[in-house]
Amino acid sequence: MVIGLAAEAGRLLHLRINARTNAQAVRGRGPIPYTVTVREIIHAPDGTTRVSREITEAVRSDGSIVYRNSTSKGSGRGLYFSSGLHLSTDEIHNTKTTMMNANPDPASSLRDPTSKCLNSLAGKPFTSPPETLLGEETIAGYRTVKITRDIITEWHALDYGCALVKDRWDFSSTEFTEKELVALVGGEPDATLFDVPANYREVPPSESIWGPKKERRFCNEDTEKFLQMMDEDYKRRAVKPQ
Repeated sequence: MVIGLAAEAGRLLHLRINARTNAQAVRGRGPIPYTVTVREIIHAPDGTTRVSREITEAVRSDGSIVYRNSTSKGSGRGLYFSSGLHLSTDEIHNTKTTMMNANPDPASSLRDPTSKCLNSLAGKPFTSPPETLLGEETIAGYRTVKITRDIITEWHALDYGCALVKDRWDFSSTEFTEKELVALVGGEPDATLFDVPANYREVPPSESIWGPKKERRFCNEDTEKFLQMMDEDYKRRAVKPQ
């Protein structure tokens, strides 16, 4: 849960930075549409392994992106439309959280294959500090670049818009997680991945991530502050009913 919260916080921070950047013309080719699914495997210090979740990322040619996380207990999506509309969904409780970025810049949220996937389509390093290129490898028959930063090593498919087909997070010499490829398909994604049912109930991020307060298990002080910060941001950027 902590890893999931940290990843979501990083994603929100990345998108918030992009929202403050004036939209720039996409350099070279525009977004390359694809759908990729990977399976995350946790390797514990005692040598045991378990499948944590499956993650699907889909990119449309207009720059809209969806991430879907599926576990044995449920699934949810993060939808980032090129218009600036951002939704998070909980497909077990049928809820959604809707916000708007005032100055969307889809080009900054997508990697550029012509830069060996190190830069965004807006022409700037995709991460800060920038990642390091380790070379090229063939993964499951796909031509990929291998890049690294801190404890993370990633493999991105050069011919499929830099789709992530493999990664590894090394927490220690005996504890790490890795993602392995399940499927990679080029072309426009299934439109249903971007659809949100009209009957989904609108909730703040705290409920979307942690569930209703009456159903929450132990939540430490740092987590409560993090959720409060997200809810305050939500109040500022929530989409008002028409």
